[in-house]
Amino acid sequence: MQNPTIVKRVVIISLFILLFSLTGYIIYFITAPEPTCFDKKQNQAEKGIDCGGTCQPCKEDIQTQDIVIKEVAVALGGNNTYDVVAKIANPNNTLGASVLQYTFILKDAAENVIATKEGTTFILPADSKYVPELGLQAENGAVPTKVELVVGEIKWEKLNDTGKPQIGVYNKNFSESATGNGGEARGVIRNENSYNLNKIFVTIILRSENGDIIGINKTEKNTVRAKEERDFVLTWPYALTASVQNIEVDTESNVFDPQNFSFPVR
Repeated sequence: MQNPTIVKRVVIISLFILLFSLTGYIIYFITAPEPTCFDKKQNQAEKGIDCGGTCQPCKEDIQTQDIVIKEVAVALGGNNTYDVVAKIANPNNTLGASVLQYTFILKDAAENVIATKEGTTFILPADSKYVPELGLQAENGAVPTKVELVVGEIKWEKLNDTGKPQIGVYNKNFSESATGNGGEARGVIRNENSYNLNKIFVTIILRSENGDIIGINKTEKNTVRAKEERDFVLTWPYALTASVQNIEVDTESNVFDPQNFSFPVR
């Protein structure tokens, strides 16, 4: 038979411990700070520390393939300058580069750097495009024999629900000038989408009979409404190094930028 005194003591001690724990919990509940997205703790249904749940989405561990440089070329520009272009491809099917920094490097026959040009562009998922830069000036009148493209910092991003814009090209042609010095490229672009595009970039590539790039030019069209057509005319007011046998027209619009497209008011 248990001693009543011992049982009484055990009950009193248990009640004291319970009361102490309850008092501590109440004090903590009153004084503890509210969970936030900046408390360096995984709480309030967060999927990680201070991300997910009610906080900003957790950063994904993005695995990407490198941008592919398919072609780089240099051609004569006007007024003793040179135009350069690179054709690049994005092998990633779901991710594009909303920001892609690059540098063109012109070199002479002795591999000396005679001109550089930095720039920023974008490329959509599973897409290819031309990147042109016009009017590079070589140092001390040097003649470039080689051009390189160095890809710099890239910001990878998933494309929004608009998808890749569809831009049609029609009636493209090149006609030489009556004097034989240069000529002009003409054509029509059409915004085939159901939304307006605030800016469409157009790059023109002229190729010789053997496929060499001998002419590079670019322009842009602003505020092209859904299903609207626009003419383009680009000129080369100087002699090219060979006869033009083929003309390529590359069009693009940056739909990573939500301000670059809008839906018509109905």
